[in-house]
Amino acid sequence: MSSFTPDLRLHDRYVLRARIGLGGMSEVWRADDEVLHRPVAVKALAGRLAADPNLRATIQREARAAARLTHPHVTQVYDYGEATLPGGVVTPYLVMELVAGRTLADRLAGGPLAWPDALRTAGQVAAALAAAHRIGVVHRDVKPANVMLTETGAKVLDFGIAAPAGPHRPVTGPVGEPLAGTPAYFAPERLDPGPTHPAGDVYALGALLYRSLTGRPPLPVRTWDDVVDLRDRRPPVPPLRVPGLPADVADLVLACLALDPARRPTAAQVADRLGAGRPVDPPTALLPTVPPVAHPATLIERPAVAARPVPPARPEVPSNRLTGVLVAGAVVLLLALVGALVFDGRPRTPPAAAPPAAAPPPAPASSSARPAPTRAAPSSAVAEPVTARQLADRFTELLDRAEAARLIDRKTADDLRKKAAELDRGKLKDRTKRVEELHERIEDAADDDKLDGATAAALRRLLDAYDRLRGDGG
Repeated sequence: MSSFTPDLRLHDRYVLRARIGLGGMSEVWRADDEVLHRPVAVKALAGRLAADPNLRATIQREARAAARLTHPHVTQVYDYGEATLPGGVVTPYLVMELVAGRTLADRLAGGPLAWPDALRTAGQVAAALAAAHRIGVVHRDVKPANVMLTETGAKVLDFGIAAPAGPHRPVTGPVGEPLAGTPAYFAPERLDPGPTHPAGDVYALGALLYRSLTGRPPLPVRTWDDVVDLRDRRPPVPPLRVPGLPADVADLVLACLALDPARRPTAAQVADRLGAGRPVDPPTALLPTVPPVAHPATLIERPAVAARPVPPARPEVPSNRLTGVLVAGAVVLLLALVGALVFDGRPRTPPAAAPPAAAPPPAPASSSARPAPTRAAPSSAVAEPVTARQLADRFTELLDRAEAARLIDRKTADDLRKKAAELDRGKLKDRTKRVEELHERIEDAADDDKLDGATAAALRRLLDAYDRLRGDGG
């Protein structure tokens, strides 16, 4: 029986909505943070396990380990708390980033990845592990089920059995079986008492990459007895035979799976080889938010506080995308973006015959004012693209920023960029046809919720400006 129920409010802040995951030790709920108005994931010990002080210490350890990590490929931990439920049971919980996507395990159920995709995903996981290892934290349960595939790349989940590097004896069951980990990804040396070492994570990473490339684990290890047999017999790992896979990468995977931990590369070395070293200025993504609404009658209200003036509500932008509902903050960001790209009055690439800057504000209009440019501009000094190249540049810049803000599907953005790059090619009738195709693709993307309405309107405005240019003979 679950300790938590829908509509339960934790810490007078987090309201549980629906359970989205249940494992052997923990359950994960989708919840709303009513202070910051964003969806979050709440992870708590499942059922009666919350009464076990050792397991409660485990989730506290996860909070501390993950809170020390700041990396684009590690799930963020926002908060930790303890809820006293009916019966007096104290249940610890983590409040975490709600990650939209599917696990690598779910993806691999449909077959192996194309080798470039497998290397990219493993490189991102390696970079996350390298960041953890640099601060002395070992994950100890790296496996496809703990890697989430998202629009911004892989995210390593569940530091629930993470441990500090150094002297540590594995948790054992009644017959001495280690319980901290998953047999198929468990480094054999971890069966023996000794220090927890990052090399164990690298072995698991090698097994994960091998399975991603081939669709099967490197060795038939399913139980803890199989792990013991692997340590004792030391069977060789079958060589990788993946068409197109660089030979040195195949060697790298086998090196990660070396039974001697001293012969394995570090996670940082794997990340560097796979092109995912320390991220430099990673793109900023706008996280989804939820609108502030009145509490349903079934929820416990907060204590009354002194009345304050309530500002008028900002308009909300509804969306059915996985990233959730974008509210006023996203609208403000997008309006600023559109203003910078379309209405800022300063073309990114001024034409050779651009009109001179407007006179300072104090100067009144008179008969001696500067002559108007050939194509009259609105009183708000709206700057329009004057060439197809300028249009494509602004179009692409708007797509880049919208994608970083998660306002457009990645594949849709790539498709529109490709079409925009072709606008200045061919004859006038060909350019006209391409503009019409872009209009249609924007409409289709907006209808399919792959592009938010405000971004679609800004893109249309750029195309309309180009239509006017062609009408003027530009």
